[in-house]
Amino acid sequence: MNEPVLQPSPDPHNRAGHETTDASPFYIGLFALGLVLMIALVLPLLGWIFWRFEAAARRADPAQSPLAGDQTAPAPRLEEQPAAELANLRRAEHSRLSSYGRIDAQQRVVRVPIERAIEILAERGLPEPQGPIAQVKPQEPTP
Repeated sequence: MNEPVLQPSPDPHNRAGHETTDASPFYIGLFALGLVLMIALVLPLLGWIFWRFEAAARRADPAQSPLAGDQTAPAPRLEEQPAAELANLRRAEHSRLSSYGRIDAQQRVVRVPIERAIEILAERGLPEPQGPIAQVKPQEPTP
């Protein structure tokens, strides 16, 4: 194939295509020792600096007034167990939407499950409106 022709080099140190000497273990150990010493010096220094900053921040904070009293938030407070309360709400909604019940006994208004209401609407169709349909006037925006 198309192989390059390498001319033999007159320099005996430049005849190989790779590095012929290894890295010195002395210098590698010296670098590792320097790195360990820097870490050993920097970590306590950073701890001391953060301690000083925290002490300065504590001194700069104003003292709390004795008149402030209890700092609890007024009602309504956050829910303590929102997942459980949501599950209870959904369970109550489901039981109400899937059961029969009386809403107003005098006007004979009852509650039926959603599935049964869909069946009734499919059989009878939507009820026709009684009387004239009221026209809704758009409200004027108040300044």
